[in-house]
Amino acid sequence: MEQKEEEKYEDCTEKKDEEKEITNEENKETNNETKQKTTDSEEEKEFKKQEKEKEKQENEKEKKKFPDLENYEERNNSSDEEKVELSEEEIKVIEDKIISERKNAGELYKSGNYIQALNIYSLLLQDAKKAKLKEQLVILNCNKGICFNKLMEKEKALECFSQALKYNPTYSKALCNRMLLYNSKGDYLEALDDYNKLKEIDYNLWKNYSGMEYELKIKAENKKKEMTNEMLGKLKDIGNSLLGNFGISLDNFKMTPNGQGGYSIQYQNNK
Repeated sequence: MEQKEEEKYEDCTEKKDEEKEITNEENKETNNETKQKTTDSEEEKEFKKQEKEKEKQENEKEKKKFPDLENYEERNNSSDEEKVELSEEEIKVIEDKIISERKNAGELYKSGNYIQALNIYSLLLQDAKKAKLKEQLVILNCNKGICFNKLMEKEKALECFSQALKYNPTYSKALCNRMLLYNSKGDYLEALDDYNKLKEIDYNLWKNYSGMEYELKIKAENKKKEMTNEMLGKLKDIGNSLLGNFGISLDNFKMTPNGQGGYSIQYQNNK
């Protein structure tokens, strides 16, 4: 019995020793993982620090190009309650920057970099709004619309062209681009409306598209008929749903010319 108990004790001790070894191994692995996470965290912090430093350097370069903007940026970062009107000099600096950067965006557009050009126009729009530069707001919105159109974002392009025309309803470039976009979308009535406005505003530009007038008018007329028939169909469905309660429908009523330019309605039983 004593021998068996000793054997049992020895077995239990061996198991405990094994468990200690396993625990020690797990602790080592945990410590290694902790060290690795700490290292990763330090590397991540260092990376973020470097990125912030790069961003700071880029901002400093921009400020050197436009030194008068520094005071403007400080004002712009103030709360809404502390808004300060910009001086004429500050507005002029911002406008010069927009014109310069707009040219860069134009070169990007010409080389097919539509997204990069779009990003620049979007950033410049923020400056134009702050400085209340109406002319630049018109041009930048229009240019954004052209980029969106190239990227096949037609609805966004329409919004931009329409926004430009809100600032200046006679800006023929935006009007012309919106007309062509409406036409490509099958919105012929809207396209014809812009087409006629363009003819009044900028006849020379309109002449480049005068050849599409006949076809556009036909398409617009067909679209109008289609919309009218669709509307009448919906009204008929509504009427039938109401008259159905009385066991009749609109088919029971016949409209015939009365010879005086109007119509007379006659009830007929189709049973």
